[in-house]
Amino acid sequence: MIQIDMTFFASILNFLLLTALLTFFLYRPVRKFMMDRQDRIKRSLEEAARDRAESAKMKQEYEARLAQASCEAQDIIEKAVVQGERSQAEILDAARKEAKTILEQARSEAARERQAAFEALRDDIVNLVISTATVVTGKNIGPADDEAAVKSLLEEGWLSSAGEREP
Repeated sequence: MIQIDMTFFASILNFLLLTALLTFFLYRPVRKFMMDRQDRIKRSLEEAARDRAESAKMKQEYEARLAQASCEAQDIIEKAVVQGERSQAEILDAARKEAKTILEQARSEAARERQAAFEALRDDIVNLVISTATVVTGKNIGPADDEAAVKSLLEEGWLSSAGEREP
């Protein structure tokens, strides 16, 4: 049989007091902390999405520049051919040599521009990834970490010395 006396009422009072104190001192701060954390994560994800979109836009711009450089190189080649066809018979050999030189220069210029665009794109992507990783992890990534990551990618075959993925 249950006896109702002062101990029972004191226990109920203690329980209610403990519940009120835990709610005020523990539940509310933990809830506030979790809401703040959720907001930070949401902002980080939105920023990462913006950065990813910006990176894609930059990649498209670099590809467009590369295509334009290729078209310009093709135009230079075509002009050299037309010039060679218009030349008279006595200067035909000299025109062919000049066209060959122009073609080599255009190809080397296109290769240099392609390599420069690739390096610029790679640097931008690396910086974007580092800044995104810094934001997401909340940890500042330094040059030592960058060097270790590049060495790791080289060892795994993701990068060659020319900057392209090895088969």
